Amino acid sequence: MARATDPLFRYPAIHTSDMAKFEERLFCVYGATGVRVPDPASLDVRSNFVRLHDIDVGWGACGTSATIDFGESDLFRLQLPRCGKGATTSGRQSAIVDCNRPSVTSAGRITILDYDGDFEHLFLRARPEVLERKLAALLGTPVQGLHFELANFTSPAMLSGLIFLVKLLVQQLDDESSLLAAAALKEMEQAAVVQLLFAGRHNFSRLLEREPSDADSAPVRRVEAFVEANLARPIAIEELVDVAGVSARTLFRMFEKMRGYTPAVFVKTMRLERARSLLSKPGGAESVTAVAFACGFSNLGHFARDYRRMFGELPSGTLNRSNGRPG
Repeated sequence: MARATDPLFRYPAIHTSDMAKFEERLFCVYGATGVRVPDPASLDVRSNFVRLHDIDVGWGACGTSATIDFGESDLFRLQLPRCGKGATTSGRQSAIVDCNRPSVTSAGRITILDYDGDFEHLFLRARPEVLERKLAALLGTPVQGLHFELANFTSPAMLSGLIFLVKLLVQQLDDESSLLAAAALKEMEQAAVVQLLFAGRHNFSRLLEREPSDADSAPVRRVEAFVEANLARPIAIEELVDVAGVSARTLFRMFEKMRGYTPAVFVKTMRLERARSLLSKPGGAESVTAVAFACGFSNLGHFARDYRRMFGELPSGTLNRSNGRPG
């Protein structure tokens, strides 16, 4: 049975002590090609897994040592151990992994995961076209043949940011009291993918680290107009790049230089201002919840906090005042 203390407990995938069931689910759910368990009597598999729009997120623990083969996997896999120790092989690269040493395996390479008995980990999977499309948008040039260095990251700070985003995504998916709007969920996925590309060391990292050239403010103005016209739906980085006509790296730098904030901050600010406009209109809003969802906010607590920080009052205060009720 799923345990409420396990990450992603709302999405059970494999919960069994039966070796045959473990193999069948491992092959069907995760695409493994082989598994070896030295002590099947100690097997106690708990694994949770959810497919999102662009990525998959999961958590797993075997309860005993195990070796899992994935053949020439067609997925990139970020492995974030939570406890215990393991070993990961991707092509010709091998590395010991633990809670201080994560790894990224590359698509198209034979992948083998070895687990000690107390090993458990979070993982994120993405198809090559997802990462290469995002990387092309960041660089402003077509990308093919992406591959990561197995256990090498660009900096501790970048890696820490990646771990934070994955844990935040898992936390939101586990929260039974909040509903993620499609726009918010897709933007969280994009944030995790972008951070993975900046944090993981790969064959395009030097291009990402290259200082982008400056340009005039026209791309920024085009993006701002596009965002204001599309606040009610998910906005992908690729769309902003198409509208701006420059690479994502250049666009982010231009926003920072000319506006002092990132495109993501601009999107949040515009959504908050749209929410205030709807809440301030007499008889125009049925509830704070309806306005929050209409403006792309999925977590009411975060919405109220950000709204109060920006406008000095809670959303309910604005709504009550517009309807002539005490705040």
